[in-house]
Amino acid sequence: MADEKITDQETPAADKAELSSSSARTDMRTCETSRLIPEGCKDAVDSGAGKKLSGNRPKVLLAEDNPVIRKSLHNFLDKWGYEGIEAETGDDAVKILDEHPDLRLSILDWNLPGLSGMQVCQRIRSRPAGKYIYIIMFSARKSIEEQIMALDGGADDYLVKPSKPAVLRARLDVGRRIIELALSGKN
Repeated sequence: MADEKITDQETPAADKAELSSSSARTDMRTCETSRLIPEGCKDAVDSGAGKKLSGNRPKVLLAEDNPVIRKSLHNFLDKWGYEGIEAETGDDAVKILDEHPDLRLSILDWNLPGLSGMQVCQRIRSRPAGKYIYIIMFSARKSIEEQIMALDGGADDYLVKPSKPAVLRARLDVGRRIIELALSGKN
């Protein structure tokens, strides 16, 4: 299992998939939660003081157009205790976000049909005083410039396909901790 990857190429089984990681890492010792949440969203986070992500299985928007990768990611999310909510297009992703107000984590592929993952990310960040959603951009785009563009465009993290599942899990867990810390009012 340690050598699993999730890629853009079809695999014979979901268990033979791999995820990949950019060289950028979030250093939790130097990260200030309040700095991660845009000014317009702090009121929405503050209104949830003392709360944790819904139930024992936090919802994760999983926007990926490749059905093999989407299924592999969904299986990993389920195994890790998350509830994956799948979107095949960027337009579907925006609709799901509107339908699930408790959704606080997302994995977006950059190259989605309809609205791109970047456009979905920008729509999330442009919402007035809305809930904060932790966004992981998951893409085959490898250039440092594109990674920076995604992070500057509102993504909280960036993973390059293929990636080790353990890396995605660790980064989702970071996002979950940041959101739960913000919701607890202890930031």
